[in-house]
Amino acid sequence: MRDSRSDASKAGPSRSTVCTVKTTLHFVMSSILFCRTVPGFIVLAIACGGGMPGQLEPEPVDQCPEPGEGIDIGGIDGTGADTERAPTRRLVLMGGGGEVDSAARQFVEAADGGDIVILRATGSLTSYPQYFSVTLAPDPVPATVVTVRTTRPESGGDPAVLCRVNRAEALWLAGGNQWHYLGRWPDTLHATLAAATARGVAMGGTSAGAVALGEAAFDAEFGTVTSLEALADPLRREVSISMPVFAQPELASTLVDSHFMERRREGRLLVFLARFLDARGEGPVVGVGLDEGVALVIEDEGYAVSSEGTGGAWLYEVAGPAQLASGVPLTLHGIRRVVLRNGAAGDWPFDFENATDARVLRVEDGVVMVGEAG
Repeated sequence: MRDSRSDASKAGPSRSTVCTVKTTLHFVMSSILFCRTVPGFIVLAIACGGGMPGQLEPEPVDQCPEPGEGIDIGGIDGTGADTERAPTRRLVLMGGGGEVDSAARQFVEAADGGDIVILRATGSLTSYPQYFSVTLAPDPVPATVVTVRTTRPESGGDPAVLCRVNRAEALWLAGGNQWHYLGRWPDTLHATLAAATARGVAMGGTSAGAVALGEAAFDAEFGTVTSLEALADPLRREVSISMPVFAQPELASTLVDSHFMERRREGRLLVFLARFLDARGEGPVVGVGLDEGVALVIEDEGYAVSSEGTGGAWLYEVAGPAQLASGVPLTLHGIRRVVLRNGAAGDWPFDFENATDARVLRVEDGVVMVGEAG
């Protein structure tokens, strides 16, 4: 049998042979090997793809749509594909200021390596993605961490926003102005957040983001209000209370406030609770006041408090009665207060009845006092 390669090597310069052979390589689905012999050389070329019969095309990535006007999206988006994981249902609330790393890591790891979405109306697109995925060194690392900024909050129903919320294993509400979240985000986004809660995603927020997650919330529609202002007139316009559609089930009958002792907010929280009690029609209701640098983590009917400093989580149970009249300072009875410091843990909902360190408070004519009425 003659060796064609040998013959080719002996041929003169004018001779050439062209052959086409189909072959299959272990790392390609199909390819074509072109072999051209010229004097003294063998030239090989691989042609991959090309739509050969039976060739498998990669599945197209089912990406969320591009955002419309008023929506900015940034962060670590990977391929844009949905990463389906089984998140741990965990609620993480922070009081503002710097984040509490240990609690933030618990939030991230609850996503089980899935997709994390940060929702905000102002602020950076990149700070949280970097913090959650790199700085905290979580295990597992999330597949994607994306910030969705609703610079025009009314555009929050954009399909790009709803798609990302629907795919998230964990959702975080950044600080800012809670009215953007409670009063300006459209019903479609509120309903999508409620659906995410119902399917068991991890949820969290800091400052205004934490405030927005209670059954009731001070919504700041007419701006902020101080304790002195609220106590002097509990029905003034600025004391505006909403009932969020996407309230977290762990916060049933609960209202959250942030930057608590730093901004002397005990008085106004008691006013908010008196208004909440009145609107709800039955009690008791619970208030959670979180100092800056403090986190409250709720999971599996238990709670844990962690702190970067000396602050605490201030819990209030209000049974009433309350006396509410326009222009008349608040009178409120039936108040119990407990302060939880770093490392505190126990059953949730909190058991005020058996708390040994609970203090009894009351409000008389707009003044907060210790002890029951004489």
